[in-house]
Amino acid sequence: MAQSPLRTAPAPAARRTTLSHATPSGGIGRRAEATVTVGIADREVLVRGGIRAALEPAHGIDVVADTGDESAVIEMTLRHRIGVLLIDSGMAGTRGAWVTRTVRRLSPSTAVVVLASAPGGGHLDRVLRSGVAGCLLKSGNPQDLVAAVRVVARGGAVLCPEAAKHVLDSVARIDTERVERARGLIGGLTPREREVLGLVAQGMANGEIARALHLSEGGVKAHISRLLTKLGCGNRVRAALIAQDAGLTEGLPADRT
Repeated sequence: MAQSPLRTAPAPAARRTTLSHATPSGGIGRRAEATVTVGIADREVLVRGGIRAALEPAHGIDVVADTGDESAVIEMTLRHRIGVLLIDSGMAGTRGAWVTRTVRRLSPSTAVVVLASAPGGGHLDRVLRSGVAGCLLKSGNPQDLVAAVRVVARGGAVLCPEAAKHVLDSVARIDTERVERARGLIGGLTPREREVLGLVAQGMANGEIARALHLSEGGVKAHISRLLTKLGCGNRVRAALIAQDAGLTEGLPADRT
């Protein structure tokens, strides 16, 4: 008979130590007078064993199950009422972080911590956006893993320095791409259309724009209609956001015809 991919740990009474009696203020996995139940999901047997060895001696932490099979993660989490799920980034990132999102949806009290071999990679970006409570490197210090489990069990979040840098770099890259795209769109406008757009972004009505630029309201409406078409926008609000991204609201000079 084939061996089941899901392995449940024995639960000796000696390890079930009661935590502080302080009343929790809410958050993922936060419970009074309860041991933190941990589940491990990683394809590598030695990795799972190493994580067990780091966590099992820790006060108030109980590793109740582990699996190397992606399809067993959700069932394991629900069956054992996992408080903190430690999951390999490759397993969590498969199919656009479907596993992680499903765990969070079916078991909202479970805090998910991703264990990554390296901080980079597109799949890690997807996982971090799927509602995880943290990300750690597998090469990290075992004491950091114990501390992280306790932090996320109390409703906190953890990121190793490498993952934090990756997140910040990603945010900066996204911001840069958005600005460059907006500037590219603005570059297709005439100088007068850029002027009109800058005033639209400041919240001016058509009459105010007409007076400021010495135009008729009909002329302003015509300019706005053309610039919305060029920007691919359906309304003034979206156009104003593009103007802000491009810097038109920061006092940048605009040529006039």
